Order: sequence, then structure tokens, then C-alpha cells
Amino acid sequence: MEIEKASEFAGEMAGSSRYSETLYINGLPWKIWAQIKTKSGSTNNEKCLGIYLLCTALEKDSQWRCCVHSATFRIISQKNGVDNSIKTFCHLVFDNKSKNWGFSNFILFAELMDPSNGFYSREEDKVTLAIDVTVKNEKKMDKFILDQNKSNGTISMEIEKVSEFAREIIGSERKSEIVHIKGFPWKIWAKIKTKNGSTDNDEKWLGIYLLCDVEEEEKSWNCKCSATIRIVSQKSGLGDYEKGEFNNTFNCEANGWGLSNFITFAELMDPTKDFYDKSEDKVTLAIDFNVKEANMEVKS
Repeated sequence: MEIEKASEFAGEMAGSSRYSETLYINGLPWKIWAQIKTKSGSTNNEKCLGIYLLCTALEKDSQWRCCVHSATFRIISQKNGVDNSIKTFCHLVFDNKSKNWGFSNFILFAELMDPSNGFYSREEDKVTLAIDVTVKNEKKMDKFILDQNKSNGTISMEIEKVSEFAREIIGSERKSEIVHIKGFPWKIWAKIKTKNGSTDNDEKWLGIYLLCDVEEEEKSWNCKCSATIRIVSQKSGLGDYEKGEFNNTFNCEANGWGLSNFITFAELMDPTKDFYDKSEDKVTLAIDFNVKEANMEVKS
């Protein structure tokens, strides 16, 4: 979150606030909340910057609850060689009664706005905040970065034992681990297909898709996203096999977009093409993508 015109914000009265854009973690809407506070116990009304992690779930959705394993609050340094200002909370529970947690006296404005400390960019008149959030669920810890500027990413996936995968039946698939961008869970989805309209079931193709793996059925969501799909070359100095960028809207009815006939398995596994590592029996896929817009809301 960038606080622009930070010098004007610093001159506002206690209680004035700034909010980041909404990002979604486990289907819930989250924001960074920055607020001007007075220092606890201060006799001269010294101003402090309070920084909070805020869940803006609707009151009517009263049953929601989220356990945050840790939340690391950061003021991003504007100077090379100067460390970020960092504070951490652990084991937080958010619900309708406790929608925000944070630090009411994170830093004095006098310290924040001192250019020598490296947190304030006088030239751009801005301060940058971020919160790293690790959410606890039943299976694993999922880490998110609450940073509205983070809208692009790359997912990569190694398909191991490719020779075995190539012999599997039509419809067999592999999926990558999740990468979170804009709070949404993204995967590579690779699937064995036949050529569109082909009657030759022996000619197998590799379909490659970008999958937005949202599981919350009670949520209405959509993402506008552009992506480029690549098969990574196994030899240095040789370019990846890439197919043109696509732009699509992802939602609960269309959560995967890509190319169903990206490449034939015969071409994929041809050693002269440099896509297939025969010694390790693997192929590496990658998708570079940019989330242009992301929205989620509770269905009424």
C-alpha cells in the first residue's frame, strides 16, 4: 500500500485513515488500514502511525472466522541498504467481533517522515506499507503478501515421469502447486487431449491452462487476467516454446483458460526439440500472468 501525499496525511487530525485496495485470502476480503493516532501516554499529542490488518467481511456473513498464524507488518525502505521497519504478530483470530489486529503506535510520524531514516520518499511524497500474512488451514500454511502493487507472477511446474504420463488415457492431468496473486489461488493445469475434431485417438496433445482454483461456492468472484504459456527449454541458450498472450475473465463458471492443443506429445518428447529432458524424464511448464482486476463478494 502506498500512502501518497504523505506530508498532507501527516498534517491531518488524529483518527484520519487510509486504506489499501481489497485483496482476498481464503475467500475473505482484507485491507491494510493506516490511521493517525496519538502516542500512548504522550503529554504533547505526538502523532503516531497505526497500522492494522483489517478483514472487511460483511456483518450478515456472521459465521466467518479466520486463523492467521502470523502477520508481519512492514514499512518499506526507500533507500538501498536501509532495512525495512518490521513488527510481527502471531496466532491471531479474526471474526465479526475482532475484525482488525495491528499496532496502534507503529512509528512516530516524526521518525517516519525523517528522510534520513529511509522510509519517506520526499521526492515522491509517499510511504509504502506491506503486510505478509500466513493463514492457517487444515492442510498447510498458505502465505500471502498484502501488497496492492503485486499483480503479476510466474507459475512453473515440472512434469516428472513424462514418458509414463504420455501413455495415460485421454483426460489424465497434472496440476502445479498454488501461487497466490491478488489473494487468489492460481495453478498450472496440464491435461492430455485429442486434436479438436480429430478421430485419431492415438495422436495425443498436451493441453495447458491457467487455473484459478477458488473453492468458496458461496462467493461470487471474477478476475481479469492476461497470460503467456511456455514450455521451458532444457538447453541453455535456446529459447522457450511460447504461445501468444491471451486475455480472459475468470469466474466460478470459467475458472480455467488456456490452449487445449498446445503441442503434440510426439513433438514434446522429440529430443531434437529440447523440451524434453530424457535423462531426468521431465518437462517444465511455465505461465507468466498479470491479474488486471480481481473482485469477490458474498452472494446474497
